[in-house]
Amino acid sequence: MEQKISDLLKKNHSPHLSLKEVLESYSNIELTEDEMIEAIIWGKRKKQVELEEAKVKDQEAENRKRLTAPATYDIVKSLMLFRAEKKFDDPFVLDQDNTFIFESLCRYFGNDSQFVSMMESIGVENPSLSKGLFLVGNFGCGKTWMMSLFRQNQRQCFAIKTAKEIAAGYRDSEEPERFLTSWATPLKNAYNDSSVFYQPYLGVCIDDIGAEDLKNNYGNKANVIGDLIELRYAAGYCGHLLHATTNLTAEQLLQYYGGRVTSRMKQIFNFIELPGKDRRK
Repeated sequence: MEQKISDLLKKNHSPHLSLKEVLESYSNIELTEDEMIEAIIWGKRKKQVELEEAKVKDQEAENRKRLTAPATYDIVKSLMLFRAEKKFDDPFVLDQDNTFIFESLCRYFGNDSQFVSMMESIGVENPSLSKGLFLVGNFGCGKTWMMSLFRQNQRQCFAIKTAKEIAAGYRDSEEPERFLTSWATPLKNAYNDSSVFYQPYLGVCIDDIGAEDLKNNYGNKANVIGDLIELRYAAGYCGHLLHATTNLTAEQLLQYYGGRVTSRMKQIFNFIELPGKDRRK
């Protein structure tokens, strides 16, 4: 590890001496012109490294400030349009079926109160920025794609996990209750991770709710996703920490999960219908 010139000098002299006093203690030694030039070059190289390191630190501080700034609609929209163009293999097309929903999600993740009035205009019941998102629509209409686009955002990043995967993990776990609890609390991010805007925790989007079966763990049947939603509701880890998608209708959700869980869903989610036909055809 390299040391500063002042540190090297003070190492061999009394620490209370100034650099000028240290230099004067060598007054009996004369340097040749080449030696003087060599010393100056060495000193300037050290200074150059220090200046470059300071520049990097300043840039890191500026990047952190920008990435941790409060989310706004304009910032979110520009970021999502950039991500849609650069990060996804499938072409992103804004059309009559998804433009309104895209704009609404930009408002939501920008923590913009206009999201509420937009939701009211399409008949969403009791819309709120404090609720999570629940995208409902036909197979292939773009629900998962849309949530994948928005999963990294300045308001609250989230992971996407299918209901089938979570239910299968419960079935195969030797400690099913602990497994379920691990999904009932926010996931912890790596420290100092700029890819999630330095946020300490991740939310989760449960994709394709209703596609999972009742799972049997050592003889005990469980409605895993229903139980998970109940646990999250009880612990308060909902809001923008919990989202979902489904192909099921309201009636089908009621039949699958029962009145208690669907009542919880209405309290914690903004149910938003994503119109359109299967885009994968």
